[in-house]
Order: sequence, then structure tokens, then C-alpha cells
Amino acid sequence: MKVPRRAADRLWNHACSRIEQELSQKDFQTWILELTPRSFEDGLMTVEAPFGLYRDRIRQVYLPALERAVSEAADHSCRVEVVVGSSVGTRPANRRWSPPSGGQEAGRKVTSSPLKSFGNFIVGESNRMACDAARALASGEAGAGNPLFLYGGVGLGKTHLLLAIASELRSRARKVLYYQGEDFTRKMVDALRNDRMDAFRREFRFADALLIDDVQFIAGKKRTQQEFYHAFNLLHGAGKPIALASDRGPLELEKLETGLRSRFQGGLLADLGPLDAELRCRILRAKLKEADLEMEGDTIENLALRMTGSVREIEGLVSRLRAARSQSGGRLTTQVVESLVIPYVSVGCDVDIETIVKTVATHFGITREEILSRSRARRVAWPRHVAAYLCRKLTSASLPEIGEAMGGRNHSSILRAVRSVKDSMSGEPALAERINRLETLLGRGAQFS
Repeated sequence: MKVPRRAADRLWNHACSRIEQELSQKDFQTWILELTPRSFEDGLMTVEAPFGLYRDRIRQVYLPALERAVSEAADHSCRVEVVVGSSVGTRPANRRWSPPSGGQEAGRKVTSSPLKSFGNFIVGESNRMACDAARALASGEAGAGNPLFLYGGVGLGKTHLLLAIASELRSRARKVLYYQGEDFTRKMVDALRNDRMDAFRREFRFADALLIDDVQFIAGKKRTQQEFYHAFNLLHGAGKPIALASDRGPLELEKLETGLRSRFQGGLLADLGPLDAELRCRILRAKLKEADLEMEGDTIENLALRMTGSVREIEGLVSRLRAARSQSGGRLTTQVVESLVIPYVSVGCDVDIETIVKTVATHFGITREEILSRSRARRVAWPRHVAAYLCRKLTSASLPEIGEAMGGRNHSSILRAVRSVKDSMSGEPALAERINRLETLLGRGAQFS
């Protein structure tokens, strides 16, 4: 018996609300949210994927979880068939997953994980260049860097930007090929084994854009790099947009073929640096809002200051907070929040010059090496001054010892830096409060007030 389209959509919504709890947020947002229900008939749920490689990934990795979730939602055994959608790039927004009304828990608001787009990518100094470059590539601006090579540590937004590019292009009915590095290799190996290389290569001939996440995984795999080299040249020669993401820059990918390295470097390299405290605070506010969690502004700022990790760690904390709220009847006390944040902060460490330098660097969104460098750029010099001030105040080291540890500077330079920070703090209360919070974090473990 065929179920009406609206009922099929409702069933899919309930299934998605279940599978969201089973998968990581990244996997759910990257793979499941892009699926669209087509029909439900005689225990068979048919869903559409945006293109063939996407369909294959779902079948290989996520099909058992999908069938389990649909069966639970329907309250009887069901199968799931994944097909390529006939309306890729033009699917109406109301066909995508939205949380079912009422939810699974009485009185609890079920919130969806929004699709990754430029609209919900939070921009700061550490990622502004990467975001601007991604926007330019997706919109087809003249002079946009192509290929765009995004690189940086885990959880800093590389995948978000790739998916935002894909979303923007598909909204204009472009055929986008999106791979993870390991998937590209797996797909190519399967094609070789089954004598289907012509079909594998055909996908690239008809693609309008190519996006590769975790491209570092193809390094060292000779045949994979050869096939990728041909695919890259095919699309790049036709002026099609290409965006790549890696945990390292091209020069650091030691086993990458010279030809590929040269082509990657011939485009635009855009790094995503560590999150500074201000950006962490804005991201935390946004994630709390998505999760329908309310929290005092001072508490949010305190959390953002104490956390020094990535967006994923912020998302992990928010997930813990949401789970704790449901278990505590909707109320999050200061003590509960304090216990939940422990896995994401470093407390109780010895305060020495190296600890201070690293903490200040992370706080301002630069690297330890930049603080120790000879750069006089304002974005580096001011954090260096703050580090010198805190070293002088929180350690027993002498001015010459601090200077030597901070890149071989003389004691007079350190003294000028300390005085500069003191003078600035005396005239700027907001700055004084920010530095005092850093001091609290370093010296006393930063407890909630």
C-alpha cells in the first residue's frame, strides 16, 4: 500500500530525529540532511540523493542505520532504497528534513541541525579569508581563486565551507561532485575491480564542480593520485570550480605527487587558524540558540574563554548541556555546567612562561611561533605584550629570563611591553577585564562567578 507523500515526509522526519541521535553531528549534517524522501510503499522508503557518488556512500556506510531508524519510526520492519534525485539542485526547501512536531519527549522542543551554508558560518579574523574565497568561488566571481585549497586543524570549519559551496552551486542547478578523500579512493578501486572505469570517469566529464574533503588521504596512493590528476585537469581546464580541504597545506603533504602539489599551489591557499576567544563566544552563542538553550551572557563568555578547542568541541559541550537539561527537568545550574565543561578545558596546570605564551596565542587566534617571532604586526605584537605582562605578573622569572624565553628579546623590550599593557588597562576597562580573565584562567583555574 502506497502512503501519501505528506505521510511519507512525516515518517522520514521521525526517522531522522532518531538517526540524529545515533550519528555524529558532522556525519548527520553532511550525509543525512541532503537526502529527500520520495515515497513509502509496502514497507519500502525511497529517498533521493543529490548524485551517484553520494548515493553510493549512503548505501555503503549508512543504509543499516537508515533502515533501523525508519523501522523504528514505522513500528515495523522496513527497507530503504537510495536513488539519485531527478530534481538535483532544484528540490524545494520544504522537502528537506524538519523536526517532527511534538518530538519524542513531551514538553521538549526538538531542534534540527541546520544545513551548512554561508549564512550560518560564523566569521572571525582567523577564517575571514577562507570564507570570502569560498563565497567568491561559489558565486563565480571574476578572479576567484580556483582551485581553492582550504587547510587547518580539525573542527575549524573546512567541511562547513565545502558544503556551503555545494549548497550555493546546487541552488543554481549545478551538478556538484563531493568526495571525501577516502571515498574517492574506494570508488576508484571498486571501478577498477569491476571494470567500470569508463563510468567512473564519465561522472567528472559531466560535473559542474568538484569538491574534495580530507584530500590528504589520497597522498601516497599512486593510482588514486593519477586518476585524481586527470579529473582535476579535466574540470580545471574547462574553468569549473574546484575546492579542496586538508588538515595541512600542500607543501606539508609529503607523499603528494609533484604535479598535484603544483596545481594546488597554483590556486588560492586559505588557512583557517585557531579560534580566538571572541569567535568562540559567538559560535557558542549560536550553538546554544540552535539547541534552544538559554544561558547568561557572563557564563557564555566565561565558557568561551576557558575552552581553547575547535567548533566540534563547542558542539560537544552543547550536546552535553542539552542532554543534561532533559535529565534535570529543564534547569541547568551553575554546578551542572561546571561539571560538564571539564572535558573541554585544561585546569590545574603549572603556570610557566610556555603555558602563558600558548594560552595567550590561542586566546588571540595566533600561533605560539608568531608570538616568539620578530613580526611587528599589530595582530602579533599586542598579544606578545600581553604574554610578557602575564609572565611578569604570574611567574617569578626575571625580565631577562622572560625575554630569552620569548624569542631572545632583551629585558628593556619586555619592560616596555609590560608598561604598555598596564597603561592600556588603566584607560580601557573592557581591556582590563579581558586580561584579568586571562589571568584568572591561568592563575586560578577560572571558576564561574
